[in-house]
Parts: sequence; C-alpha cells; structure tokens
Amino acid sequence: MTRPAKASREPQSLDPVVLEGLADVMDPEIGLSVVDLGLVYRAAQSPEGVEVALTLTTRACPLGEMIVEEARDSLAHRFPEIPRIDVHLVWDPVWSPDFITPRGHELLGRSPRKTF
Repeated sequence: MTRPAKASREPQSLDPVVLEGLADVMDPEIGLSVVDLGLVYRAAQSPEGVEVALTLTTRACPLGEMIVEEARDSLAHRFPEIPRIDVHLVWDPVWSPDFITPRGHELLGRSPRKTF
C-alpha cells in the first residue's frame, strides 16, 4: 500500500538493527540496497512492531510495490517474533543522490559529493 506521509532523515529514526534487516533489499535497476541508496527515511522498532518509511529514486519506478514487499518479507524473516511490520512509501523529502551512503558511493565506485 502506498500512502503519502512525511519522513524524517534524523539519525535517531534509523535503528541499525532494522537497517540490518533491510540490507539485502535491492533496488534492481541500480543494484544497490535500499539502505546504501539512502532510500530508508525511518526504521524503528517497538514492542508493537517494526515501522519503515522508504522512498524510491523516482515516483515512476515500476518496481516500487515489489521493493516494499521484499522489505516486508526481509523484516518478517529477521524479526519472526514481531507482531506487526509496517513498510510504506513516502515522497517527502524527494530522494536525492546526496542521500547515498558513503558505502553506497564506494560500491558505485564514486566519491561522495562535496558540499561547500
């Protein structure tokens, strides 16, 4: 399911354990994980469940629902005891190549952009 929502890119909203559960979820067109591409805007866990907000490199991506389902499946495998796994697409902020992680840049064979 796709729904509009605001996303935060604040570091405290990116639980490293949840990100680890998403590390194998790939953007098939680019060949990098959603984590390395900086597509994950929120990754949190609580006693009620796991919540992930992610975006795509473009709204026109024909594989968006497949990526969301793959993220759900990966998290369900990683957290079998969690009662609820909520993965949804968000479009704010619009994704930018500036969101690619240093590891993502390394895998692409590029240096991160410098901001002045």
